[in-house]
Amino acid sequence: MKKEAKESMRSIGKVLGITLIVYAGIRWLLPLVIPFFIAFLLAKFLNPLVEKLENKLKLKRSIWSSLLVGMLLLLLGFAVFFFLKTLIEQMKHVMDNLDLYRQQAGEFWQECCCQIENMTGIEARMIQHGVEKQLPEMMNHAKQNVIPAVMNGTILYAKNIFVFLGVCFVVVISTILILKDYKKMRAALEHHPVGSMALKVCRRAYEAGGAYIKSQIIIMIIITAICVLGLYFSGNEYALLAGCGIGICDAMPFLGTGTIFVPWAVIELIQGKYMLAAIYTVIYTVCSLMREILEPKLLGNKLGMHPLAVIVSMYVGLEIYGLWGFALGPLSYILIKEIYLVA
Repeated sequence: MKKEAKESMRSIGKVLGITLIVYAGIRWLLPLVIPFFIAFLLAKFLNPLVEKLENKLKLKRSIWSSLLVGMLLLLLGFAVFFFLKTLIEQMKHVMDNLDLYRQQAGEFWQECCCQIENMTGIEARMIQHGVEKQLPEMMNHAKQNVIPAVMNGTILYAKNIFVFLGVCFVVVISTILILKDYKKMRAALEHHPVGSMALKVCRRAYEAGGAYIKSQIIIMIIITAICVLGLYFSGNEYALLAGCGIGICDAMPFLGTGTIFVPWAVIELIQGKYMLAAIYTVIYTVCSLMREILEPKLLGNKLGMHPLAVIVSMYVGLEIYGLWGFALGPLSYILIKEIYLVA
């Protein structure tokens, strides 16, 4: 019994030690190495093609590395450009029609007041007058708090864009350099004891973590496509803008498409637009069913985690790491598990 107790305590101590190391690594080391980690993954992805081109066309490896990375960057640039162009056009259209939307909002508010009057007997004029009395105070509060916060956020976003562009530049250069000496770097890591163990952990974590990230991306793309198509066929002129926003909301834990579609359907129902309310309800139902069907198949099985473990790790990750915890939580779980098996 004493031997079993010692073994149990040793295992608990080992798990706690690995957990602390993984937490420290993700909290402080990951932000420093993530550009080079992305570069290594890109190099791993492009290396087979570089080897084929090098053997067939007999050009230097460094030339093919630069050409392939450049072509990949160009394709991504064009895709992002056309995507952002469409989004900006739709956002500009929203700004150009603000007066019309204000008028529609006013008409909707009057309809709501009339509905409340029918249900409660309180006169619509009294409700409108009561809200109008509160509007100056609300506007003043917005000027004092919301607008400065938005301005500070804009400066922060601008700074983050420059940081992101710098990281992209580092990733591109690093990918070219790693591709140039990929074989040598891989061989050096495999022959080093620490490097060999790190590669083994990374390989196993990549298989599981790659499945997790791939699954989430696939689900988000499918949900976004359903939302965009559904909104497009419903006649919504901001189908791409709204669909992408709803798709991102669906990817966020504890939000989902219902956060947008349920209130939207209720608003259309109040306005008497029953067809639109029905369409939004159908889109929400289809999105929910698709996530229910796809998530266990794509996420639970390939990840080797029970769906409950995925949810728990997401929740713990959100509490520890913040917003990115929905991805870093499961990643931490995978790393702890794989390091424990290898160590």
